[in-house]
Amino acid sequence: MSRNPYYWWWTDVLTLKTIKNINKFIVKNYDEVEKKESKATYSDGSLRKNNQTFLIRYEKIKKYIAPLVEECMFRNKGSFGYDIGPLLNRVGCNYNIYDSKNSANYDWHVDYSPNLYEDIKLTVIINLSEEVYEGGDFQIQMTNEIVIPELKKIGSMIMFPSFIRHKVDPVIKGLRKNLTLFLAGPNFK
Repeated sequence: MSRNPYYWWWTDVLTLKTIKNINKFIVKNYDEVEKKESKATYSDGSLRKNNQTFLIRYEKIKKYIAPLVEECMFRNKGSFGYDIGPLLNRVGCNYNIYDSKNSANYDWHVDYSPNLYEDIKLTVIINLSEEVYEGGDFQIQMTNEIVIPELKKIGSMIMFPSFIRHKVDPVIKGLRKNLTLFLAGPNFK
């Protein structure tokens, strides 16, 4: 576990065996495939991403990742201090697959809640790739663009404030798989 001024990262939070088990479980038990009309778009209506996203409720995968969520909650208290509620069982998590066959990517965006009474405060991404992939770099944008190399390591995890612009570059070889969790709470004041 380490900290950059803009994000936290952890390496080796999951073994390859656990990653394979999680991937198999999600593929068999996801709740729904993200619909085209739910995908992030530009102002002209064109898609901002071309990856495949499966939605799965936290209660289904809690047994695999609850200690990771607990670690993120703990780090929030000491580093960010955001007012975050517990991750409820019915909250959806995004299982994302970026395939090199279509140069899958996700352009610059921020994460936000459609709920008027809450804000997503922190985004957590867990690398569930089973093999090394090429491309697919994760970047955040502060005054300049910063590549987050720590997320490329299989079994790693990062956490950052959701209002920071971020993107995934096109995957050019292999499959990039990740699980994204959103930690939310009352609106920022």
